[in-house]
Amino acid sequence: MASLAALLLSEPLVAVGIVALAAGLLYFLYLSLLPKPLPGIPYNPEAASSLLGDLPAMLRDENGPMDWILDQSRRHSGPICQVFLRPFSKPFVLISDYREAQDIMLRRKEWDRSDYTIEIFSGQAPGHHINQKTGPVWKAHRRLLQDLMLPGFLKDVAAPNIYASTLNLVRLWSNKERLARGRPFSAENDIFYAALDSVLEFSFGQAFPHRAVPPQLRQVETMTAYDVASTTASTTEQGVVEFVRGPLHETIQATLHASNTTGELMDSPCPRLHWWFKSKMPSEARHIRIRNAFLREQVDMAQERLNMETNLHDERWVKSAVDLMMMRERISAQKEGRQPVYWSPAIRDEIIGFVVAGHDTSSTTMLWGLKFLSDNQLAQDRLRAALHQAHWAAAAEGRIPTAHEITSTHIPYLNAVIEEILRLANTLPILDRQTNTDTTLFGHHIPKDTILLMLNRGPSFTEPGFQVDERLRSASCQTSKSPVGLRQWSPDGMDKFMPERWLRTEPDGSLTFDSTSGPSLPFGLGTRGCFGRRLGYMELRIMVTLLVWEFKMGQCSSELSGYGAIEALTHKPKQCYVKLEKLEGLRS
Repeated sequence: MASLAALLLSEPLVAVGIVALAAGLLYFLYLSLLPKPLPGIPYNPEAASSLLGDLPAMLRDENGPMDWILDQSRRHSGPICQVFLRPFSKPFVLISDYREAQDIMLRRKEWDRSDYTIEIFSGQAPGHHINQKTGPVWKAHRRLLQDLMLPGFLKDVAAPNIYASTLNLVRLWSNKERLARGRPFSAENDIFYAALDSVLEFSFGQAFPHRAVPPQLRQVETMTAYDVASTTASTTEQGVVEFVRGPLHETIQATLHASNTTGELMDSPCPRLHWWFKSKMPSEARHIRIRNAFLREQVDMAQERLNMETNLHDERWVKSAVDLMMMRERISAQKEGRQPVYWSPAIRDEIIGFVVAGHDTSSTTMLWGLKFLSDNQLAQDRLRAALHQAHWAAAAEGRIPTAHEITSTHIPYLNAVIEEILRLANTLPILDRQTNTDTTLFGHHIPKDTILLMLNRGPSFTEPGFQVDERLRSASCQTSKSPVGLRQWSPDGMDKFMPERWLRTEPDGSLTFDSTSGPSLPFGLGTRGCFGRRLGYMELRIMVTLLVWEFKMGQCSSELSGYGAIEALTHKPKQCYVKLEKLEGLRS
């Protein structure tokens, strides 16, 4: 028998047959692994014939992944297309149409949180509500946080804390302005540190002793003109001043590191695998231990403060978000007849989630805001005049407005500036959803589990949208049609910074801020929209008011005023320099 097999295998024809069979199997495997486009939806033909799909083309784009994705809607000249961003996976459907995106987020229950973002964020905070599909678990997490966005807490606790942190930034920049003498310096780290301090104040109050801005303030307070000259000797011809950074406590470093790591995961084609390997590295494990230790300490301290209170309905003892979360957990436990669980993976991850996401999104938005205001001097001057007019008592007394004055005074032009910053900053350039059942988009069949990417810049946002046959829209989109829902920006200057587009002139000549003036989705919409939206608005309101009140921000040279972006956890500007002139007000 063995000799017969050897004889057969020795025949050239048999060998050729085996090779042909193997080649056929490999070719069949190759075909089965190629991207499978959804019928009727435009795509890039070259991507469908590559195992890596669109990934190589996206990574080659010199403007970054998000600009490449935006270009796909232009390339296919329509509101819908599909892209292959992960090898051996289903296509992502991409839409660039405000009305349809609004309808999906507000009225289409078949669209839920996507596995795409869950993979990215679940590594560092698997228990955070952003990583939960809509259901009982997600609702339980949101109940734990629900009091944090109530007007009373925001006004009485969050606002004073954010205000105090922003004053530290004003003091820091007052010193830097004195030393820089009209020369520009980078605002990036200062704004990131100030935003982090604000969210730390909001989260833990004075119970957490470490901050990022005070070490920078101590650093510059001891500097002289000679020190500044020595740090700028090797800088560029634009005369940029470089300030030495002050040391940060390990808890601050670990928190900032969490944001950087999430940015890495967003750039990875396999976030879950990427995180698994990264989490095994000693340096990453150390950051995790430090974060968990200080979070546990803060929760324990809040629990001790809660245990000293006998009246749960008296919230005067509450000084931070963690205090309020502990009180909410005790109340929920009493209602459900169980023992309260003050420390759990869910509570830990919710806290680190709003610390990391809160500081990264608000700081990125503020960086873009500084660029817009510096490059649009008329808008900056008009805003400052509106602030002085509204806060006339503070202006007359030569002081800065108080936290209460800032949060309780209605200033239409300030609201318009903030909304225009949010519209153009594009801090989160893409919103995502995933369908939990078969559905349709623009007349195309969309199978269950398809991930949808919705642009919030480009067509219909910052450039004219595509013409869409009304009959191709979803039924809910058609029936919800109204004058407000159909508002569009004028085609001229859609991509320009124009706060006036958010203002409406009343019959008596007064100006009114209108948040429905046109398309903008900075926080998403609906049930799964950004939970911290109100806090974000408050933080921007305080920071913009104090910085514009205290400083005139001059326009930097074109070499320092580019609008290129870095894609990380957020859509950050590559450059953000400020050239400050101290105005009357707070003195360092």
